[in-house]
Amino acid sequence: MNIEITREELIKHGVTVLQSIGSHLICHVCIKSGNSCCKGCDFLQEGVGCQKRNTSCTAWLCGLQKFHLNEIGLLEEWEDMWEQVPGQCFRRDETPYTVKIDSLIKIEKYNDNAAKLVVKKLESFAEEGGNIGKLETKLGLDFEVKKMKKIHPLYRDK
Repeated sequence: MNIEITREELIKHGVTVLQSIGSHLICHVCIKSGNSCCKGCDFLQEGVGCQKRNTSCTAWLCGLQKFHLNEIGLLEEWEDMWEQVPGQCFRRDETPYTVKIDSLIKIEKYNDNAAKLVVKKLESFAEEGGNIGKLETKLGLDFEVKKMKKIHPLYRDK
């Protein structure tokens, strides 16, 4: 099944998925701790937020978000959907006006309950002196290594 969808509709769908699973709740904890994946972006307006979201920054997940999506069983589907989208560039968007993808993520079965639990754990971690930025980096690297094991011959199980 192929779905033709505009770049803007795809971005809106991605944001809707992230909001429905409570990703923004996790972002608030991270930002409050002094971190932000958007820091330094020309499209971030102080006190307002993103003024020009693109496919790349919508598709990209930090280590905390990868952990969350993995925990609720959505990480593989998320990555599969976005791997079909051409033109993703760091803080730029060269995605064509319309793209064809196999399917969209169905969000009816998801809610933000798991995110609320992650938030409690992150807040407790930070209160105990943990560094959320370092945790995010470690989780991000852990998920990249797992992804490499799937494709790199040196890491394949024999």
